[in-house]
Amino acid sequence: MKNKIATLLTMLLLCLAVSGLAPGTAQAAGTIYWTEEQSAVYSPMHPYTLNWSGDVLDRGGLNLSTLDYTRVSPETDIVINQYGDIGALSIRKLGKEELTDPTVRYTSGFTNSLKIEQGALYLVMLQDGTYAKLLIDRILPDNGLSITQVRFSYVFEAEEEVYDQGGDDYPLSLDIGSPAEDALNPLAEYEFEGENAITIPWTQLPGEYMWDIYRSDNGAPYVRMTDFMLTETEYTDHYTFIGHTYLYKLVSYDEYGELIDVSGAIKVTIVPEGGGQSADDADGPQNQIVLQIGNKTAYVNNKAHTLEAAPSTYNGRAVIPLRFVSEALGAGVKWNGKERSITITLGQDTIVLVLDQSAAKVNGKTVMMDVPAIMQGKVTMVPIRFVSDQLKHKISFDNVTKKIVITSPADAGSAGGSGSSGANSGSETQASAGGSAYFTGTWKMYVPGGADGRELTIHEDGTISFYWNGAQTGTWTYDEVNDKLLLTNYKSGWDWTVTRTDTGITVSTYGVYETGTRID
Repeated sequence: MKNKIATLLTMLLLCLAVSGLAPGTAQAAGTIYWTEEQSAVYSPMHPYTLNWSGDVLDRGGLNLSTLDYTRVSPETDIVINQYGDIGALSIRKLGKEELTDPTVRYTSGFTNSLKIEQGALYLVMLQDGTYAKLLIDRILPDNGLSITQVRFSYVFEAEEEVYDQGGDDYPLSLDIGSPAEDALNPLAEYEFEGENAITIPWTQLPGEYMWDIYRSDNGAPYVRMTDFMLTETEYTDHYTFIGHTYLYKLVSYDEYGELIDVSGAIKVTIVPEGGGQSADDADGPQNQIVLQIGNKTAYVNNKAHTLEAAPSTYNGRAVIPLRFVSEALGAGVKWNGKERSITITLGQDTIVLVLDQSAAKVNGKTVMMDVPAIMQGKVTMVPIRFVSDQLKHKISFDNVTKKIVITSPADAGSAGGSGSSGANSGSETQASAGGSAYFTGTWKMYVPGGADGRELTIHEDGTISFYWNGAQTGTWTYDEVNDKLLLTNYKSGWDWTVTRTDTGITVSTYGVYETGTRID
């Protein structure tokens, strides 16, 4: 690839200097302002440990708006248990500030549960995507025994004011222009050879502290390329494809997160090595993808691409960078920062995921996942089996090499073809077998922390056998719609759910889970 970064940098700086766009045409919310202070008491306490590996609100808690206790997770804002843990959709401990002081709208440092501390301030995301701030006034008793009551003060996020300049009200949403118009009159235009990463650098101008970078792909509407604002003065786009024309725009903000300026468009065209257009490379969405757990190199139709983060496993499921899903599968992706939701569209299919939530929407229907979309560092990772299945792509795994092969419906029968690098060794792995037959057999079970959960045998006749304070038996039924087993009278006499993972099975109930690997 011909690297013209130096020229690109010069032209980008020129774009920023001469774009002539009036600042203040939109407001990026960088500071949270608060309503008047209120107080409440949390009691009785949640009696169980929190589901730290999943939805901590799965057994309910307190709705801050109504101060009602509920057992419905989507109606719960916070939960505090008798062991001194506080949980929420997202929670972050704050530093030294007063309860009603304006708060920086942080984009990192959140988790789903923390140890509660008397006198501490916490920033909490509510179910509607807004925030509350809590001050823990008193924890009772204060003698180290199980907590029976927590007294706290709290404030809600106030509605932000719209800027008023010259008597005109400007909307809070950001419209950065029309790709069709920008393509006709770009401020800079470049051509790159071969599929590779494009690094776009810029210089920090006075007053600038953060940036967003937007991209239009082949005339499509501009899409924000990162989930959070950039604080470094360059961005590397790892997913550029031959035959595509991209437009990039840079949006700059001050230290409070308020918009300063929007650059003009930079037009980039990707052509095959040696120039010209390759019909094979410009047909649109690719049809075979090969990835490997722990490896940042992926192959799309046998061509190498570097990922933002290596695929990894989370609770037995393979997760990969969201941006690669959108580009390699040919799907569109939209990020909603307020709701922390991801919308993936391909043809007539639409998937809506919410970070750290197991409930997804697929074409308007609620579907439960055993692993949610998560953040790893600054990269959004999504469960690739769930996404691929819902978009009707075939996916298979090789437990030995840890390779993942994804094929489009048109090539569903050629998973072992060129580009698979022998991932399936000529045969489909057991992990992609369909129906209840996948679950039958004997599984070695493990509980969190690697403890021995003994063996579970799922018999073809609809019965199960296992060891729990002696030899036990139970029954199972198969949920064909959701591809899972429902166990009756498993451990502790509860009903448990069995779902397949990329390495075996997960058996779960009420936030408690075990993992299993097949015994040959």
